[in-house]
Amino acid sequence: MRYRIVEGGDGGFEERRRGERYKLALRVELNNGVGTTFNISTSGIFFETESAHSIGDTIRLFLNFEHETLQCEARVVRVEQLDGQFGVAVEVTSNVFC
Repeated sequence: MRYRIVEGGDGGFEERRRGERYKLALRVELNNGVGTTFNISTSGIFFETESAHSIGDTIRLFLNFEHETLQCEARVVRVEQLDGQFGVAVEVTSNVFC
């Protein structure tokens, strides 16, 4: 889980995520490529892709479940370099099954 140090407190940590994360590997379709989810929650998704993104970008992505596709609009909040690919964390701003 991702934590941040709380200033002025007892030196503890505060959870910043709004939803519980679940490890899930799903295909992600993006405007400029494809990727695979690493984990997902009701408020965010972390996925790996060959496509570069910048923090603050608004992106549209499609998650392909067995019988339905979830279309999401999301804001990029973190980008990491991972063995020739990019790890991208997004905050989901809207979603709809289609």
